[in-house]
Amino acid sequence: MRKLRLVFSTVIAFVFSLSFASGQIGNVASFQSTDKEVTLEVQRGTGEVKLHLTINHLLQYDHIIIERSAETPDYFGKCKYISCTDAKTEKGDFKQIDKYPYSATKDVYYRIKTVTKDGVERAYPAVLLASAVQ
Repeated sequence: MRKLRLVFSTVIAFVFSLSFASGQIGNVASFQSTDKEVTLEVQRGTGEVKLHLTINHLLQYDHIIIERSAETPDYFGKCKYISCTDAKTEKGDFKQIDKYPYSATKDVYYRIKTVTKDGVERAYPAVLLASAVQ
């Protein structure tokens, strides 16, 4: 029984060490607005960044922009543009990929900017995707 417990704990330790070495744990950042209208989850992948965006009441928006900024949340540039004019559903669930992200050695900020059909723009707080190298 003691050998079995030792083998089991060794396997668990090995799995966790592989997870930390590959950067899978701790490389996810997320944001949810206080009214739960907008949710953004950002995850670093192999050579790309995966963006999962959920928007409630999608029909009120004209378009949504995902912006990014390297190392400082002062200046944002456009990353993705999502048109909502042809949406037929009330809730939007989008999975996008940033194929040309900033270097994984840099901290990157992502944020959502929504534009309603009336022209009202709203920028939500930025999410920090920490560098893969600590």
